Amino acid sequence: RTIAERRAEMEAGSRAKPSWTSKLLSDPALLCSKVREEAGELCQTLERDEGKERAASEAADLLYHAMVLLNVQGVAAEDVLRVLRKRFGTSGIEEKAARGSS
Repeated sequence: RTIAERRAEMEAGSRAKPSWTSKLLSDPALLCSKVREEAGELCQTLERDEGKERAASEAADLLYHAMVLLNVQGVAAEDVLRVLRKRFGTSGIEEKAARGSS
């Protein structure tokens, strides 16, 4: 909801104080950079055995940035959940093969 609110404020030109979310919404290159950075940091928590708390923190950062990216693309969280539900009970290998080469 906050991401959508920031986007609406930006479009209406009504945001008085700066916001990280608004900055990300207005700069696709920065947004993609942050998604990549946060994904790497989450992987590092496993590689460096940094523990559950650190993994949860980095996962939260990644999910937040991914949610902003999805908002920019007009993809609702419900759309992502629908895709995941359809995949439930299907082997990931079979599902990927059904999509063709990626």
